[in-house]
Amino acid sequence: MSESSFSNFGQNAGLVEDLYQSYLLDRSLVPDNWARYFDTLAAKPAEVISPAVEISKPAPQVIEAKVSERQLPSVDGSVQERVFEAISAYRERGHLISKLSPLSSSFIPRPEAADLNWDKYRFSPQDMAGEFYCLGLGGHEKMKLGDIKSTLEAAYSGTAGIEFSHLHREEERLWIQSKCEDRALRGTGITPDDKLRALEGILYAEHFEEELHKKYIGHKRFSLEGGETLIPMLQYLIKLGSADGIREAVIGMPHRGRLSVLVNILKKPLLEILNEFEDQSVYSSLGSGDVKYHLGYESTYQSPSGDEVRLSLACNPSHLEIVNPVVEGICRAKQDVSHDKDRSAVLPIVLHGDAACIGQGVVAETINFSQVRGYDTGGTFHIIVNNQIGFTTYAEEARSTPYSSEWLKAVQSPVIHVNAEDPEMCCWAVRTALEFRQKFKRDVALDLYCYRKYGHNEADDPSYTQPLMYSEIKNKKKISEIFSAQLLSQGVTQEDEINRISDRYVADFDSTYSARKKIPVSQASALYGKLSVPVTKTSIDKDVVQEVTDCFTHYSQGFTAHPKLIKILEARQDIIRKGEGIDWAFGEALAFGSLMTEGVSIRLSGQDCIRGTFSQRHLGLRDYHTGQLFYPLSQLRGGSSVEVYNSVLSELAVMGFEFGYSSIANKTLTMWEAQFGDFSNGAQIVIDQFLAASESKWSQLSGIVLLLPHGYEGQGPEHSSARLERYLQLCAEGNMRVCMPTTAAQYFHMLRRQGLLEIKRPLVVMTPKSLLRSPDAASKVSEITDGSFQPILPMGLCEKGKAKSVIFTSGKVSYDLKKGIVEADLKNVEVVRLEEIHPFPAEQIQSFLKDNPKATKFAWTQEEPNNMGAWTFVDRRFRDELKLDLQYFGRPASASTAAGSNKRHQLEQAKLVKETVDFVK
Repeated sequence: MSESSFSNFGQNAGLVEDLYQSYLLDRSLVPDNWARYFDTLAAKPAEVISPAVEISKPAPQVIEAKVSERQLPSVDGSVQERVFEAISAYRERGHLISKLSPLSSSFIPRPEAADLNWDKYRFSPQDMAGEFYCLGLGGHEKMKLGDIKSTLEAAYSGTAGIEFSHLHREEERLWIQSKCEDRALRGTGITPDDKLRALEGILYAEHFEEELHKKYIGHKRFSLEGGETLIPMLQYLIKLGSADGIREAVIGMPHRGRLSVLVNILKKPLLEILNEFEDQSVYSSLGSGDVKYHLGYESTYQSPSGDEVRLSLACNPSHLEIVNPVVEGICRAKQDVSHDKDRSAVLPIVLHGDAACIGQGVVAETINFSQVRGYDTGGTFHIIVNNQIGFTTYAEEARSTPYSSEWLKAVQSPVIHVNAEDPEMCCWAVRTALEFRQKFKRDVALDLYCYRKYGHNEADDPSYTQPLMYSEIKNKKKISEIFSAQLLSQGVTQEDEINRISDRYVADFDSTYSARKKIPVSQASALYGKLSVPVTKTSIDKDVVQEVTDCFTHYSQGFTAHPKLIKILEARQDIIRKGEGIDWAFGEALAFGSLMTEGVSIRLSGQDCIRGTFSQRHLGLRDYHTGQLFYPLSQLRGGSSVEVYNSVLSELAVMGFEFGYSSIANKTLTMWEAQFGDFSNGAQIVIDQFLAASESKWSQLSGIVLLLPHGYEGQGPEHSSARLERYLQLCAEGNMRVCMPTTAAQYFHMLRRQGLLEIKRPLVVMTPKSLLRSPDAASKVSEITDGSFQPILPMGLCEKGKAKSVIFTSGKVSYDLKKGIVEADLKNVEVVRLEEIHPFPAEQIQSFLKDNPKATKFAWTQEEPNNMGAWTFVDRRFRDELKLDLQYFGRPASASTAAGSNKRHQLEQAKLVKETVDFVK
């Protein structure tokens, strides 16, 4: 029977159809009044009722739950209809009246839900004592109305409030619904031993913070007090995960509670924490400083049954949520490298503050990775440590939503809001969320309502700005006292046992404090200054060139490439035969393919990077008839892989993800490409905090490559500059390479060098636009099979030793200068390109100058304005390291990166070239 057969039920027609299908399977599965109604329909002529479609019979409780998901209309207008309405309202919106906050509910108001008020339904005392169909509530067909009410309240409006009605998939909704209602009728299922372990975790967290507070008065701790339940939640999560196949967990979190997590979850020795507070090393930035709240740590958890989980806490800066994409990238790399791409084996655990979770855009950008090919990690476990305040900002000042978890609902994540003063319920929430993640492979979220005992830090007086909140907090009982009373009443433990747990912890703390000694804090890295460490040769044999080239013209059977692409790719065979004409994309493909034959995998992501912004790359081909994606390089030997992903439209989160990935996958050349170099502006936090400084701050190495299209072709200020000057300003202590190669061969050797380096650091590349297909930038096959990357590259405009004037430059403008010099018929002028600007190639420049002793005029020419580009970086180094003064030629200082008019651009370009040529005549 089609839904249209029940059209008289209006918007409920689909639900009645569901009920009718259940009736066809088993008449006893539907309420009697509905069964009688369907009996009458069955007696009607066949043309009115369509023949029943044969369906496999699911378990009765599933059918009942399915029927219960939407509000049923009443056939006879009885009380039954109002019962159905109440059940539906609680399942969908019961969380709005749940008892979530340990504080007054007025601090985070939630919208009123009139249909959760039982007075609305006008049930009489006789109704409350009566028995009604309950839409499968807790697996029951019928219940007394009083029991229905108490069951609904226990399931949906107790100390846990669950949002799941937004989930699109019926299976997921029914699964959560059954978990909630089963708990209401049968309890949480948390064992006495797990309850006792939870209390122990809370006591450890409380005493850790209290002892630090006593012994380091005035030191910032960003304590977890008021939210100590987080510790047993994480302990329980890891224990359950170890039994469910999780072998690694990577945690990302802000600084609040970080010390407690380090000590109580990752088991960082207390002695190390205390020595960090003592600040005993001249090389550290600890003590009263902030570094200890941002450091990472690694350890191994072993469950009582012997299962092991490798735990990692990711380093992160004070941009609280920027660690999120880094954690996702780390987890993805661990899954790929160590677990054969098993997404369930590595669990990302991301902790958020409530204000930051809703307030920082990178949260939403990272959550969007959840189900995206190339970035998914099998589901992230989110815990919002909801202090109900951000620094000094109330919730209504921080967001427009009743909850700080709203972003999670966008990716079909269920959200369990839970009261931190009910640790047993918190553990139930952990178990339910983990089971959901493992079963459905998607993100889950726990919103832990707690409070912050002190201000933003322990030196604050929060009563200045939140007098009512902190008046209430001042008189709060400890969570351990509340939970202890609960366990004592249940007979789970005895008071003397609780005292023993506390006394033992305090005694151990005091003993460690008394025995503390100087532990040398290592310098950030002993590897600085070794960027120029030589590597194996980057040239490749001719047969490898041919092997990689063949990949792009030999496809799997039945694959049809685009006709235009066939011609472009087949032309590469002619290039190999002729021995010249390798353009940028071909040189890149040869670098990628040759690395793969040596066991180095390739990962490239960025907006539209499979084809390439300028339609130059084509690393992935679409079948002309089916649209199927095929990577030609996947045919290569070597046991490595090629992954190229058109990324989500985010620079910040995607670059953070790739940074995290590259920090783990050392045998992978990991690259992020900006659609235009300017777009990297959106990821400036990642560049400043991770690429440039993570080794110095946290000894965290990464080999990420940034490919940033850069060059002045008259496209205007938005599509000209990759902000070279910003990267150079961040360069120090050998922290990263910044290059601007100008030929396909240079690009080839540079990529191969990065892929083969054992000790990797970030590589920032100003890639070209107009040079992508320019014959000037094309290279010979012999430059691929011989040679290596050259930090400086003379253009060969005059014979060796004959140069009287030298123009130093970088990038595309070198070809404009060459043209101007040739047209002026100048014989004693050389143009020297700095292909690698950092580390500054002083040694190579000195060697060039030694070979050209007659040179007396020296210039620096660039396309970028005077206050941008490489000028301010190279000028000082030429003067300080080479004792050489350069004359600057280029655009004058400007607020904008480039002119908006193409005509004005052409005039400016011609002017800077002419002025340079006139100078060197």
